[in-house]
Amino acid sequence: MKKFAFAILPLAMMAAACDGAKEDLGEEMDDVTEAQAEVMDEKSDVLDAQADLATDPAEEAALEAEATTLENTADGI
Repeated sequence: MKKFAFAILPLAMMAAACDGAKEDLGEEMDDVTEAQAEVMDEKSDVLDAQADLATDPAEEAALEAEATTLENTADGI
């Protein structure tokens, strides 16, 4: 029985290591997704600032609409 346990131990450790790698990859993917959402949110802030500086009302409205779309997309991520 001890021989069987020693034979299974390396397989169990390899399986645990694989799960750890998958978990790490999942966490990294979550971090990347979160960073993308933050970038979109910051770009939305820039567009809002550009809209505040715009002298043409149509340009201001377009920039604000784009900013809102980006912000909503970022919030949905």
